[in-house]
Amino acid sequence: MTDFQSLRYRNEFSTSHKLKRLLWELVWLLAFRPTPRWAMHSWRRMLLKLFGAVIGRGCRIAPTCRVWAPWNLVMGEFSALGDGVDCYAMDKITIGSKVAVSQRTSLCTGSHDIGSLDRPLITGPIVIENHAWIAAECFIHPNVTVREGAVIGARSVVLKEVPAWSVCAGNPCKKLRDRVLKEHHV
Repeated sequence: MTDFQSLRYRNEFSTSHKLKRLLWELVWLLAFRPTPRWAMHSWRRMLLKLFGAVIGRGCRIAPTCRVWAPWNLVMGEFSALGDGVDCYAMDKITIGSKVAVSQRTSLCTGSHDIGSLDRPLITGPIVIENHAWIAAECFIHPNVTVREGAVIGARSVVLKEVPAWSVCAGNPCKKLRDRVLKEHHV
């Protein structure tokens, strides 16, 4: 007979971490989320920075974007997180410059070890390099790097590294072709 009490999930986060997250959730709910989508970008950047995020100039973060732990978010310049993007930042999420993460995409840095009935939390960082575009409703798995200039097609599930300057899509995500630019931009 199984002792179900011994299989209970153990929350390994400290009380101070839980309180910090609670405070962030309140700030998100009362001061971040109610802002208009088309305005107050600097206000939302400032709120994230107050909670430890590193956000470059010109970034646009939709008010419906959820960031689990802002202190684990780093963004370069002129990048965007669209409507409904879920940054489940249990580990570091690093987003380069001029990156677009489209609506309802999930950047998930946490999971559970299914090799144990205790299902302990495991985490891994996500890195999205400069000039990448993650199209709508994608899922990016922990420990994934999307290399510079890569494009991920809508609703793709990214389980491993994506090569630079490639177009990839699918479940699981696979390279379809190289991304060739028609003109050079800096």
